[in-house]
Amino acid sequence: MIYPAVDTFYLTNEQLKNSPSRRDGIDDATETTLQIYGCNFIQESGILLKLPQAVLATGQVLFHCFYCKKSYAHYNVKRVAASCVWPASKLEECPRKARQVLTIFHRLECWKENLP
Repeated sequence: MIYPAVDTFYLTNEQLKNSPSRRDGIDDATETTLQIYGCNFIQESGILLKLPQAVLATGQVLFHCFYCKKSYAHYNVKRVAASCVWPASKLEECPRKARQVLTIFHRLECWKENLP
C-alpha cells in the first residue's frame, strides 16, 4: 500500500532548484550563506556541549531536511539549529538536557553579537 501523505527523503533536482526559500524570494547565494551559518552554529554548539561528531552531523542533516521543506524567510536559523541539536543528541544516544542546549545557544548568540 502506498501512503500519499508520507513525505519522501529524496528530492529531485527540480525540487532543489525550486525550494520554498526561492519561492519566497531568497536567492541562491543567500540561501547557501544561511545553510553554512546554521551548520557552523551547530558545530560550535556541539563543541561547547562536548558532543561527538556523529551527533553534530545528524543535527546538520536534520537542519538541511527541515529547510528542504520550509523557507528561511519564515523560520529563524538560530532557533532551528538549536532545535536540531537536541533531538540529534537523543538519536545518537548522547543526550543533553534541553536547558543545556538552550544555554549554550544563548551564549553563542550573545558572543557572536558582542552582547553581555
